[in-house]
Amino acid sequence: MDNLLFEELFFHQDYVQVWQELNQKADDESINVKYVEVSRLLGQYAALNNQFISIFNTKSQRVLYMSENYLDVMGYGCTEEEYKRWSTFYWMRDLPFAQSWFFMQMTLFFKNTVQAKLKAAQSKKSLTWYMHNFLLTPPESSLHHISLSGSGLELTADGSMVVMLLIIKDVGPIIKDNSPWWAEFCINGEEKYYFHQSEKKFQKGSILTDREREILLLIKEGAETKQIAERLFISPHTVDKHRKNMLERTGSKDTSCLIQICEKGKII
Repeated sequence: MDNLLFEELFFHQDYVQVWQELNQKADDESINVKYVEVSRLLGQYAALNNQFISIFNTKSQRVLYMSENYLDVMGYGCTEEEYKRWSTFYWMRDLPFAQSWFFMQMTLFFKNTVQAKLKAAQSKKSLTWYMHNFLLTPPESSLHHISLSGSGLELTADGSMVVMLLIIKDVGPIIKDNSPWWAEFCINGEEKYYFHQSEKKFQKGSILTDREREILLLIKEGAETKQIAERLFISPHTVDKHRKNMLERTGSKDTSCLIQICEKGKII
């Protein structure tokens, strides 16, 4: 399978289209065959990346698709039907109170900021989000640290989200104990907002500053502290200070984990 296809998940939109066609033409065997094939691709991606994938209709509160590995990634002992019945709210109920409070704040943020910008964007509507280090304590299971990437697959003219994609991964191995949780949203492909545990409010911009992203990209390329300092006309001490700030702000165990976390959230 093409790595780019797996990375960008182009076939998720195909899945929603197939699902809609399947509901309209249940007797069309070609649609059923395509549905099975696209579902297989989604399952392969989930298994290869140890991620849980779900596609959810927000209006009908119906799970359109979920990968079979949800027990391993999410830590639940429920049946697939029980999870579908509770949909996304099944795991939200197991969040710590502070993080549950964040979702109430997020609802206001969507209503007051996101929806208005999506509505005004006309043909350029798009919405993606990344939530890092959310804690789950499923019944009769151990604590799970998860990162959640999401995108709106079907948006209405007024900016409402009908179908959304969720990709969840256990990130316990790459974050420090007692590390902060945070979220970042990208509206219409360019305007970003973030929410950090230490600040408790939505702010315009990214979780990392422009300078921090610049330094992190150079680190990713293999540049040493001295080389980065010379290239950016700053002192090695300043480079190290930015590196330390990025690690503390994101909760990353080390620089390699920091790169993983920021790549997953499309921050770099």
